[in-house]
Amino acid sequence: MSIASRAYRMADTVRRRFSPRRTDTLTAAGLQRVILGEDRFVAVDVGAANGVLPHWELLNGIARVYQVEPRQDACAELERANKAAGLDATRHVVCAGVAGTDGPRTLYVSNVPTGTSILRFDSEAALDCADYVDPNYLFPITEQSIATRRLSSILDDAGERRVDLIKLDIQGAELEALGGLGQDRLPNLLGTELEVGMHSFYPKEARFPAVEQFMEENGLEFFDVRVARVRRPFRGADGGYEAEVFSVDPNSPTIAARIWEFDAIYFRKKSLLLARGDAGEVRRMALVYAVYNYYSEAHSLIAKAEQADIFDAGTAADLKQAIVDLHYVVNYRPWLANTPFWRRMRALGMRVAPRNAPRWCQHMYQGYPNG
Repeated sequence: MSIASRAYRMADTVRRRFSPRRTDTLTAAGLQRVILGEDRFVAVDVGAANGVLPHWELLNGIARVYQVEPRQDACAELERANKAAGLDATRHVVCAGVAGTDGPRTLYVSNVPTGTSILRFDSEAALDCADYVDPNYLFPITEQSIATRRLSSILDDAGERRVDLIKLDIQGAELEALGGLGQDRLPNLLGTELEVGMHSFYPKEARFPAVEQFMEENGLEFFDVRVARVRRPFRGADGGYEAEVFSVDPNSPTIAARIWEFDAIYFRKKSLLLARGDAGEVRRMALVYAVYNYYSEAHSLIAKAEQADIFDAGTAADLKQAIVDLHYVVNYRPWLANTPFWRRMRALGMRVAPRNAPRWCQHMYQGYPNG
């Protein structure tokens, strides 16, 4: 049991004694079951070679997670890791390439496997950014013929009528693969996380404008990004300009780095969920929000669902409290407490921190919006 969980148990003992409200299930898994009710939660990880992302670990033992990966060696390693973690009952490895159609496709295998894609890199179009990439990462690129499958076919075989959350990281083929869910499942998708390349190695139909248009047409709204940046090499060395030319640390925030790609997060629009009035769908959406730390969005959704008569007052109160408790159990940090002492400590920390520490822009020093 974590220190946070032990601290929460102690606090809850006091709360139970002096409050009529009871919280009998204090583990993250138990609270997630309260949120889900009788519903199942289904997640799909496309391009799963390195295992689930850290924030998806919240779903361990709760969700049925399908890990889809084309490389046999990576699939075998995933199965070993799942068994060692005791998660082989809830994680299912599917060894397959994913595309928008079923059938053979050419797989372009980079020198380092994580650069492999069913999209062919356009080396001429990528001249403006080619020198950011270590040639040994991509080249030599070899071609293999592989059998690809639509996500709808994979889910049909698994007997899954829907998928609630999906993550895609397949080097530019994310949008094509997502379209392979088909119109039976795509309208019910609640959340998606996909890698979007911002460089010219990928064709326009794989870049952000196409992604945004596709998501908007399918009722999903853009919520967040996690940005990956690259520094221009100098004499073949990353950080070379910083260290050799400007005499600063190779990772100095005073030298801006170029955006290379980002993970884009999309969620189903609340208005669509509330209009459909499906209580199970609303519960699952609340859990999707929690996976990405959008606890305020989860709490707000339940309140709006109560107003729309999807939940009665008692059920809504229980769900909102479970969301608050889940946040506490998973994310408790004493230095983030909203108390006079910790407010003073945080203010002092901001005064002595480097001027770029609390900033969100990298090319100028500017406080976070509304901050």
